[in-house]
Amino acid sequence: MPMTLYPVVMPVAGEGDNLSGEESAARLSQLARQALMVSADRSGVRLGEPLKDEEGRPCPDSGSYWSVSHKPYCVAAVVSRDRVGIDVEEIRARTEPLLSRVAGDEEWGLADRSWDTFYRYWTAKEAALKAIGIGIGGLKACRVAALPDESHVVLDYRGDSFLIEQLRYGNHIVSVVKGANEIEWVVLDR
Repeated sequence: MPMTLYPVVMPVAGEGDNLSGEESAARLSQLARQALMVSADRSGVRLGEPLKDEEGRPCPDSGSYWSVSHKPYCVAAVVSRDRVGIDVEEIRARTEPLLSRVAGDEEWGLADRSWDTFYRYWTAKEAALKAIGIGIGGLKACRVAALPDESHVVLDYRGDSFLIEQLRYGNHIVSVVKGANEIEWVVLDR
């Protein structure tokens, strides 16, 4: 039964710029979990301590699934009754070979070969793979099937279709597995 999902996007202020790599990762994880609690609250879901299994995959809690993502300047999180995935990436130029790693010629034929499109594809695939529970190892089997508009991507993973909704936030793209659900983005200012 479809529901409304409340993916939460939150900026990361610069007060942790002098933290070590480990301290910075812990801080980003803490902020992502704060965003997760906002998503749970908006969804009317009581979510306990978000736990992960031995392979780092989020464990469902009382029939609710959750997903978080964080980058140095932005965190994102979502709760759902269905398996769900969310991913955020900052749009920036990378090395050219990476374009071919994330998408094949057929997929590139759907849109311009740009870094913007690259990150649309990358975050959509990452969100779907998180929902499936297999992570980046399934990247080559996850294919972009269609780009209905600037905010949606349709993916195919071994015959299963995933509808992904995307939000542009500053210089970031955030993707969440939408499916049949409604999406109400929650953008927080810290």
